[in-house]
Amino acid sequence: MNKTSWEVTLIWVKAHAGILGNELADRLAKKTATNESLTEDYKRIPKIVVKRGLEEESVRMWQRNWTQTTKGSITKEYFPNVEERLKMKINLTQNFTAIVTGHGKTRAYLHRFKIIEEPTCPCGTAEQTTDHLIFECEIITKERERLKTSAVQNGSWPTNKKDLMRRHYRDFAQFINDIPFDKLNTE
Repeated sequence: MNKTSWEVTLIWVKAHAGILGNELADRLAKKTATNESLTEDYKRIPKIVVKRGLEEESVRMWQRNWTQTTKGSITKEYFPNVEERLKMKINLTQNFTAIVTGHGKTRAYLHRFKIIEEPTCPCGTAEQTTDHLIFECEIITKERERLKTSAVQNGSWPTNKKDLMRRHYRDFAQFINDIPFDKLNTE
């Protein structure tokens, strides 16, 4: 039997009291355990195989939940695949978190919660959203050009957010961390 095709399911049942299948399994187990003429015909499964199987199933369940939830839509654009995200080593900073979640730091977000009066970016062209900062804001053109140069060398621009994260992570993280939010969010 192929060990990789095994599936382990744990289900709680109330003892063996009155459950026909459990009573039968109990009798057969006792009969087999006391039968000294039987030889062992199985090999133990290493713990790492069981652990890996449980981890893989957990990631599949997480992915299913991630795909089905209506929350985190901005973050999903960067990380649509849970397994790929788990393999990444990401240096979390305030700017990085603000951009990939869409929470905090942008004028559109601060305006939404009535922290500031106006959502328009100081560049004057649009609301200051994460997309505006990444793809359009004229104030951070120099920072974006460095990112675009890298992206064009390794593909094309404009790229989607998933590719920014997957193919251009280092340059994208540098770009995000270079955004001067203190200058961009003054009233």
